[in-house]
Amino acid sequence: MEEKVSLIKFIGAIELLSKSKSLRSGDVEQSVKEILKLATESLDCERANAWIFNDDMSVLESLMSYVKTGDTYNIEPELHRVDLPKYFNELTKNEILISNDAVKEDLNSELVDIYLNPNKIKSMIDIPIRSEGEMIGVVCFEQVNTFRKWTHEERRFAQSLAQLISFSLETNKKKNYRLKLESLIRQKDALISEINHRVKNNISVIIGLINLQQHKSKNSYHTNLFQEIKDKVFSMSAVHEQLLLSKEIDKINISDFLSTLLNNLSRSYEKSVEVIIEKENIFIDITKGIPLGLIANEIITNSYKHAFGKNNIYPKLNIKCLKVKNEVSIVFQDNGPGYNWDKENVGMGIGIIKDLCNQIDGQIDFINREGAYTVLKFNVN
Repeated sequence: MEEKVSLIKFIGAIELLSKSKSLRSGDVEQSVKEILKLATESLDCERANAWIFNDDMSVLESLMSYVKTGDTYNIEPELHRVDLPKYFNELTKNEILISNDAVKEDLNSELVDIYLNPNKIKSMIDIPIRSEGEMIGVVCFEQVNTFRKWTHEERRFAQSLAQLISFSLETNKKKNYRLKLESLIRQKDALISEINHRVKNNISVIIGLINLQQHKSKNSYHTNLFQEIKDKVFSMSAVHEQLLLSKEIDKINISDFLSTLLNNLSRSYEKSVEVIIEKENIFIDITKGIPLGLIANEIITNSYKHAFGKNNIYPKLNIKCLKVKNEVSIVFQDNGPGYNWDKENVGMGIGIIKDLCNQIDGQIDFINREGAYTVLKFNVN
């Protein structure tokens, strides 16, 4: 009957500790205090101590010590392997050390004068604390002034308490890893954001310099040439602008990017064009973003220059972005006369686009279908 009452008491104690906020949050100091105090009450012993090994297991450092009389918590002096070789050896070899008569136990002979007698300890039970299969410390429950024989239920309960201390230590370790990782991610995000910001600013300076040279042009040919260069540079700048606006530090939204590009080109050519974009949120990394920007700039520029002339009363440009599994397809369609393969500069422009397409491991098709119909396909992760 007495054993049954003790078992119910132990189960209640474990249930209470399992609900501890400090245990779940990895607050080692507070959780160990709760475990040691409840242990002395449940086991009806005077003292409880938790110790942690240093990295090379040469020293046991006091995590916390609790004395029921006076309800006091302390930090005990360190225990060194060089002073207690027998005790340290027994700890590392056994799952549990039971000392019904602590002073007479041979394994405790090194502790008698420095620890047992000064603290009037008569009986004790030592349970290794393990983490991921490795011993990292020990928790000790100590009876003072009178002897006792530790029962099987008490041993099992003590082992459960050691596991709870291990859980608290592991949770704290994981929390610290998470905090360090979050800090590194924040630093990385800040660094990448600053780099993108500086790159965008530098590109803006380049565009400004091109503007200065453009104003010095003495004919429309060179003015238009500088404008084309400026639009190409802007397409690269737009990638970094999207990176600054995006929640992803290394990805851009294709649809938003194409909208920015179209707004710039419409201002450059000052033509009223009906633009329809059918889009969905598709993200690609920066390594594909810059070549894609240059490809889109070339195709859309071609439409503004050759499809939307004076004879095209209602110029239209349709762009469709879609993703099926890992394949992204972007369709550009204008309502102009289509590709004129007899013109030499058309072949040169297409050659540039194909070279850029190879950089993103893509495929591009140029089709005449009620105007220029261009299909770009490439894979994303």
